[in-house]
Amino acid sequence: MKRRQTIASPIEISGIGLHTGKRIRVRLLPAPANTGVVFVRTDAGGVEIPATLEHVGPSFYATVIQSSGVEVSTIEHLMAALYSLLVDDVRVEIDGPEVPILDGSSGPFVERLREAGLRSLDAERRYMTLIRPVTVTHDDKRIAAYPCREYRATYAIDFDHPQLGYQELSVSLWREGEFEAKLAPARTFTFESEVEALRKRGLAQGGSLDNAVVLGEEGILNPGLRFEDECVRHKILDLCGDLSLLGRPLRAHVVAYKAGHDLHSRLARKIHQSTDAWYLAPWSEEAPNLGAAAQA
Repeated sequence: MKRRQTIASPIEISGIGLHTGKRIRVRLLPAPANTGVVFVRTDAGGVEIPATLEHVGPSFYATVIQSSGVEVSTIEHLMAALYSLLVDDVRVEIDGPEVPILDGSSGPFVERLREAGLRSLDAERRYMTLIRPVTVTHDDKRIAAYPCREYRATYAIDFDHPQLGYQELSVSLWREGEFEAKLAPARTFTFESEVEALRKRGLAQGGSLDNAVVLGEEGILNPGLRFEDECVRHKILDLCGDLSLLGRPLRAHVVAYKAGHDLHSRLARKIHQSTDAWYLAPWSEEAPNLGAAAQA
């Protein structure tokens, strides 16, 4: 947990974009320390787009980053895998506008990252350590981050659907194997009633039961679920991908109720802007230093 990491060897992945329906190829390449995660649109003149809050674009159905009029969308599943496995520095070359959806989860990305291996870099990792709560609310939706020794998430969803309803889960994201076992396999989900509306807007062109859990009026259209509470698990997966845009590992306990990409992004921005609420420091087993604000 102490030194920054990159991947030990290149990774190549290709597949269909969930919203564009286009076949897209992605190459992950090792990068020097302090590069961060940088996307490169090889089909658009090599425009580089750092995966940071400064480059986030508007979207409610996926996480989008943009620069110089060029964007990359649906980055959250890949970013969640990188963030939770503590891969700090990597170059992501992509020949289209959207990261492939694959099976709708982070599982394939985690598998390829493990196959490639990780390599420590000659630079110390610094953690964004929260020292006071930061909260965002909208109507009955709420998300907040609290000081904590680790990166932890507690998430609740509540849908008026016979197969969904209320689900709640709490996980410690940096415990060995926790993300891989409990969250990475969880697939994105949508409601059958929303699919046609999305397609009329030019979205979900590559969506199918092979890459999303689809909830019909009477039940789930897929042959089965990977977890009984797969939907709330995927919400935490999305949260990891969205918070990764802080550009630093976050030491905090994030608690969310009926949130989504928009509230995730708003929380990340509020944390980033609330410079008296956190400090940067190397890893320590100690509890967050509540007197660090004066030193930051």
